[in-house]
Amino acid sequence: MKIEKTEVKVTDSPAMAGDYAKRNIPYIVVLNEKNKAETFPSGAYCVERIEDIDDAYKDRVYRRFCGLPWDIAETARLEIREITVNDVPRLYELYSGEGITKYMEPLFPQMEKEIEYTEAYIKNVYGFYGYGLWVIVLKESGEVIGRVGLEYKAGFDGLELGFMLGAEYQHCGYAYEACRAVLRYGVEHLGIVHFYAFVNDANVASMRLCERLGFVQTRQVKLPELHCDDKIFVNKLVEKEFVCYVYEA
Repeated sequence: MKIEKTEVKVTDSPAMAGDYAKRNIPYIVVLNEKNKAETFPSGAYCVERIEDIDDAYKDRVYRRFCGLPWDIAETARLEIREITVNDVPRLYELYSGEGITKYMEPLFPQMEKEIEYTEAYIKNVYGFYGYGLWVIVLKESGEVIGRVGLEYKAGFDGLELGFMLGAEYQHCGYAYEACRAVLRYGVEHLGIVHFYAFVNDANVASMRLCERLGFVQTRQVKLPELHCDDKIFVNKLVEKEFVCYVYEA
């Protein structure tokens, strides 16, 4: 998508917002008493206080408008950012590692299906919620080494913490480091105080990680998951039992 100007515009005018949208110029709408009843273009970024528009917010608006990933968090050794379609081949390498899919759903057998899913995820999950599953990047090499993130789970008052780390990067403290950063992000940027993790009761390593992070085991829960065979995803929900862990900030 061609951007006419890299500057992010700020306006309280529906007409100007419509013009920016047509001309592919990133913009932010400032809502006030005069324009709250007006109609702005779908997907417009809106704020009620102009002082909320800082450089970081402008950067995110620009990135979303241009289809660039958001930077989510940074630790001493890791960067956490939104996934891109270019990350998909690397995910297949990670998911092929020994034991990776023992306790989690695999990727689609066909990479083109996973790419389609990723494109929809970026648009519908990142675009609507502003959070989701992200990728973990090793600062030293720039290599994607896993996934971590927060997702909505129906019936639970909070967000679910999910994580996956490539087999060769386990037992180095990366999972703890990434999860701590994501929990902090959830509290400080999303205003979330309740978090959940659902772990297979045979997955001892993940159970220990949850406990180290400060999660408390509460009960056994049955949750629906997509069933997968060797060739295709079957659009059928199968109930599986998990140990529910709760973290309160």
